[in-house]
Amino acid sequence: MTEFAITSGQLMWLCTLIAGLWSVIKIIKEIRKPNDDLKKTVARHSELLDNDNKRLKEHEESNHMILKCLLVIINHEITGNGIETMKEARDDLQKYLVDK
Repeated sequence: MTEFAITSGQLMWLCTLIAGLWSVIKIIKEIRKPNDDLKKTVARHSELLDNDNKRLKEHEESNHMILKCLLVIINHEITGNGIETMKEARDDLQKYLVDK
């Protein structure tokens, strides 16, 4: 039978190969890291923007309701009429505030 013997040159070559592969793996991880970080950042920013859009929509609805009620009050002050319109505006405002 023949014995399997590793020479020092073969051992150095094997160690160099392992170190080279290890370095390539580390380089690939480092190259991919900014992309992965960017994906996480974009996902977080998308979530924050969605929340901001929801809040802005709520503010727009509130402002619309306030302006509608103010318009009814101004019309009532000018004409002295419009009691039914004021009641409707009050009911709409009350419904808005309760549903909110």
